[in-house]
Amino acid sequence: MKKSKVLSAYLTLSGLLLTVIGGSTLLMPVVVKASSGIDLAGNINLLNDVRGGGALLLALALTTLIGAFSNLMRFTSTLLSVILFLSIGIGRIFSIVADGMPVESLIKATVVEFVVGSIGIALFLIYKEK
Repeated sequence: MKKSKVLSAYLTLSGLLLTVIGGSTLLMPVVVKASSGIDLAGNINLLNDVRGGGALLLALALTTLIGAFSNLMRFTSTLLSVILFLSIGIGRIFSIVADGMPVESLIKATVVEFVVGSIGIALFLIYKEK
């Protein structure tokens, strides 16, 4: 990938967003999910599953952040960010069709995921090496 301040800023911002989401889901899953009307309290199996997903998001966030500063990782980090945000957004749309409308905060999250993923696609196409 070509070196770009815009692409580095995108990777930094998307990495930080994922760090906040992944880190808080790993460390405070009950609080994070309660903000969307999901009650995890006392369900050890569900807490275990949610924390595992939070750890995965945190690991992918750190990989994305590395790409903001490393030429060797920029291509991988950009693809990773795009795939992550768009796949979560697509999964949420699938759920809306299959299960119905969720709370407003999850609808807003879906919009953010598609916006961040779409920006990532545009930047990937602009800055990829030919």
